[in-house]
Amino acid sequence: MLITAEFPVNPKMLKEVQILLVDNDCDTQDLYTFLLEDQGAKVTTSTSIQDALDVLDGYIPNLMICEMRFLGESVLPLIQRVRSLAVGTGRSIPILVISTCDPIHLAQQLTVKVEAYLLKPIDLEAFLNQVRNLERLPKTIYPSSIQDWAINLYPVNGLCCCNGQN
Repeated sequence: MLITAEFPVNPKMLKEVQILLVDNDCDTQDLYTFLLEDQGAKVTTSTSIQDALDVLDGYIPNLMICEMRFLGESVLPLIQRVRSLAVGTGRSIPILVISTCDPIHLAQQLTVKVEAYLLKPIDLEAFLNQVRNLERLPKTIYPSSIQDWAINLYPVNGLCCCNGQN
């Protein structure tokens, strides 16, 4: 595929979108970074789960793209951390998982839901379309219950209807 011939005329469809890209293959990471930045995204990269967790200490992305397989590391703590950040900020942070695992194997390995999944080898146009679609998802998370809403509204003190009485 010729990148210059097949990609959309409007190359800035991801303008200012903050993306955390976690992949242990430097060539793949460079390719994805190039494609995403060409679309206007601001890409922060990491080559390990631990590095990505450290990055999240001072950075909240709009979207995360993550390879599924890391030697000696589980991707689950990273996905859980992003989910926690999303709930804590009240906004959506979609996750795209990329892997060589087939979808059935992936479903068995992932106990946390992700918004999208792509199987390697990646079709670059499908990759960019998937990222654009994820970026268009609603930007806020709506709590599933009034208790969840109250906890998000008053995270430090909590909300108690009994005013401290048991």
